[in-house]
Amino acid sequence: MELLRLVVDCGGFTSAARAAGVSQPAISRAMARLSEQLNEPLFRRAGRGMAPTPTALRLARAMREVDATLPAACAPGQPDEAERRDVRVGVAPAAGLLYGPLMTAALSGRHRLGTVTGAAPAMLAALISRDLDVAIVPRPRGLDRPELCQHVMYVSRPAIYCRHGHALQAAASLRQIADAQWAVAGMAGTPGNVIEEAFRVRRWAAPKIAVQCADYGMLAQIVACSELLAVIPHPLLATRVREDGIRCLRIAEGLPNYEVCMFWRRDVVGRGEAVECVIRALLAQGVGGG
Repeated sequence: MELLRLVVDCGGFTSAARAAGVSQPAISRAMARLSEQLNEPLFRRAGRGMAPTPTALRLARAMREVDATLPAACAPGQPDEAERRDVRVGVAPAAGLLYGPLMTAALSGRHRLGTVTGAAPAMLAALISRDLDVAIVPRPRGLDRPELCQHVMYVSRPAIYCRHGHALQAAASLRQIADAQWAVAGMAGTPGNVIEEAFRVRRWAAPKIAVQCADYGMLAQIVACSELLAVIPHPLLATRVREDGIRCLRIAEGLPNYEVCMFWRRDVVGRGEAVECVIRALLAQGVGGG
């Protein structure tokens, strides 16, 4: 639904892919899946492009209304000015584990820290609309938002995991596991599902994704009791290795890495001492970047 809104707002699949930081085929596949689920056509060919149907326009309008009303609907009553200055941070899963304690310490209990997680494009959109103060997320490819500052916090080190005793646990190359079935965290076709990118750059058929999980905790449990493989992008997210009985495959080829960056608006000055304090603390920890 979020990708659909981007297609309608950006005026086409290519522009939406650039805004979301995904490939144009990924947008096309997502729209085809959504159309199939709804049993409704969402786009019709118009000249050289695709025009949204009335159904697509209605859904995109509904998503805009959700974006506009959900923060207020979820808030417990009308916050006072002090509560508005509390820090709202969008984090990738590993970033939350890495930097949650640091941000808490920086605020010293004087202000409340609120965190959310989700797809990078959605959290950057929330940052731009001021629903978030800071976002620590994978940098979408081709991102061009001059109103945002960015600072590299770390580079992902994704690895492939399977259950102990899996028939492929001794695999040493991607070719040996090319026919395996996979579990992924989040939506297939979005940044962070690096196994899709690894297959795509080798011009292989897309990996066989059997399960899309809500989070990495669920992902680890599913892998531990099935024949599915999965990519986990940071060792901290594999903390259940011993409990769940999953192990890391020693694959010779490196998987695609991506930079996880802190983003904040250039006009952050004057947004409150708490926000600036968190940004300074995070700047002192990151590896640095553009």
